[in-house]
Amino acid sequence: KNDEKILSKGNSKATYEDIIINADEFEYDKILNVLIAKGNVRAEDTIKNLNINSNTIIYKKNDEKILSKGNSKATYEDIIINADEFEYNHNLNILNAKGKVKIEDVVKNYIINGNSITYEKNLEKIFSKGLTKAKIDSKYDLESSELIFLKNKLEISSKEEAKILTNDNTLYQFEKFVFYINKKLLKASNVYINENASLSSDKTDHL
Repeated sequence: KNDEKILSKGNSKATYEDIIINADEFEYDKILNVLIAKGNVRAEDTIKNLNINSNTIIYKKNDEKILSKGNSKATYEDIIINADEFEYNHNLNILNAKGKVKIEDVVKNYIINGNSITYEKNLEKIFSKGLTKAKIDSKYDLESSELIFLKNKLEISSKEEAKILTNDNTLYQFEKFVFYINKKLLKASNVYINENASLSSDKTDHL
């Protein structure tokens, strides 16, 4: 009573309006209005159709933020996101993922890997910080940094250097690009093409 904390163990469930959290155990701080859930944790946003599974989840009710740590997995309709940890802003509908991040869309057939990736659900926008790799349509292996991916338009872009290796072993190197996936159209600066990726760079064509 003195520290205003409530503890529970075994098949615990908490419901906060449209947020439902299940876990093996809870620790709830009444003063801070913070719930710490541990063990087989599942948090569900029933309105925004988001599920988060993790070893540990912290729900900061006053800030409307959910933090996860360890083996974190989020399912957002057709998007599956795996990472070491998440920060989910419930009000803004934004998910930040950090540490061995993998985003997969099984419907539109792409995978994005990086160490820091943010998904703005309302804008259907994904952007990364640092080195990022993407597998698109099982045909294109893209490597760049500071990527911006517009999910609905299927456009991926960056102002940084990048390269794409196609499944026919053609390597494209360029910078400041926009790749229109549906049109299979690349617009970029300083484009180099190597039709055999095993060739040395001095045998590369410059466009």
